[in-house]
Amino acid sequence: MKIKTSETAKQTKDNKTEIRVQAVFAMLKGEGIRSVSERFGVCRNILYQLRRRTAAAVRREIESPIEKKCSAHNRLPTNKENKVVRLCQRHPTLSSYHISKKLSQLENETVNPKTIQRIRKRHSLPRIPKRSPPTFKAHRLSVAEKIFIRQKIEDKLFLGGARLAWDLQNQYGISISPSTAKRIKQNILREFNPSSLKPKWCFYQRNHPHRLWHGDLMEKVTLTVEDRTAFQLTLLDDYSRAYVFCDLFREVTVNTTIRAIIAAMRKYETIPQAIVFDNGSFFKGKLLQEFCRRLSIRLIHTAVHHPQTNGKLERAFRDDMNEFYKRFDRWEFHPLKKNLPDYVNYRNRIRGHYALKGKPSATRLSEQDYFALPCVLENLEKFSWCERPSKKVGADGSLGFNRRKVYIDAKLAGQKIKIFETLNGLEAEDEMGKLYFLNDYKSKICCPPEKLVCGVWLKDQNIYRFKRLQTSKRLDIEYQMLRVKTIDNEDLHRASNDENRSHLAVAL
Repeated sequence: MKIKTSETAKQTKDNKTEIRVQAVFAMLKGEGIRSVSERFGVCRNILYQLRRRTAAAVRREIESPIEKKCSAHNRLPTNKENKVVRLCQRHPTLSSYHISKKLSQLENETVNPKTIQRIRKRHSLPRIPKRSPPTFKAHRLSVAEKIFIRQKIEDKLFLGGARLAWDLQNQYGISISPSTAKRIKQNILREFNPSSLKPKWCFYQRNHPHRLWHGDLMEKVTLTVEDRTAFQLTLLDDYSRAYVFCDLFREVTVNTTIRAIIAAMRKYETIPQAIVFDNGSFFKGKLLQEFCRRLSIRLIHTAVHHPQTNGKLERAFRDDMNEFYKRFDRWEFHPLKKNLPDYVNYRNRIRGHYALKGKPSATRLSEQDYFALPCVLENLEKFSWCERPSKKVGADGSLGFNRRKVYIDAKLAGQKIKIFETLNGLEAEDEMGKLYFLNDYKSKICCPPEKLVCGVWLKDQNIYRFKRLQTSKRLDIEYQMLRVKTIDNEDLHRASNDENRSHLAVAL
């Protein structure tokens, strides 16, 4: 009976409240108090009180600040925010930008650094500095001390920074760091000898593909397991910014450079007008000079300590390191060499270049209008040879190379033998015109004749011998490459595989 009575009282109270709410709404719509009192059966005095309370409540709500709530699309998912929180707790010294980078590497998820800053603030995660706060106030030199120090340094400009700092400390009790003394000395010298204006860089670019190639080595790839450096040999086309050759080697020589140039010329069926190299030993030598001279290729070497001349390739190497090599956790030779062609294909055909206004290099490579004849491309190795000083055959039929004996033929004793260096080895020619060949001599007899084994120097006991050669591996006739704009001779058109080629390299 008590339960029924309470429920009835609750319903009565709810009905009474609803009647008063409807009465207030009627007054807000502009209905008079008298008509509202008669219609809803509420006393006028209560209606006046309700109207005052309603006005006060509305005023209070309007004056209170509005709390801005983030919309659902503007908030990170809970699991993603928890990952950011755990990473911030694990690395409290990293900045929000480093946290964002590490999150993309570990979890393969992207979060804006500004969002990470708000998450840190919301979860009260502090950013701890790496360096501990100083325990004492840094010493600042007064104006009088600065003038005195400058005078003493001017008297001893021939001393270095450390010596100047020690003299001031031991003689006058003024403690400054060697770097500060050196900086003051440099400022004094700069005032005595004002430097000239900064050089104005002159940017250049060829107007057609394969007119100029840039060649260089990237020597920053240290193999993880082998604990040695691998070399990325690259040839870049100046006009298109395309890699015409790119490969990874453990060792690089002049012969490797020539083979790379030959591979690029055969792939694109062309002969460049010029190639730019730096002053490395693998880009110099008589063999490379003669090879370029016979093919009418201008061989250019940059100025010493001036890599800006080869700046296009230096900038490309920085992209290679960020976009290719840093994607691997371990730098192993064979995986890197295997995946490098796919990256080169992406760089030439997909990746946009700022200098090309976002277009890939392949768009400019397709503008190629100069091609070489197939008969020239097939014999490129024969262009790479140079003559070396003649050797006299000993009584036992041997020649001396790098403090070693290399046997050729006992019947040639006393004769002077002409020696020619080729891409594959040494070629010898006797007085009768017979040819002899020593294959891959650089890896055999150009290495030191003695090696240290267990603290004992052992001599090389191998026997090296020239073999008889039937045909020469070099061209007897000097070839000159002529470049023409149009060809009217039908025979030359037939010699070309492509009917649309308008420029050909002619061998005369």
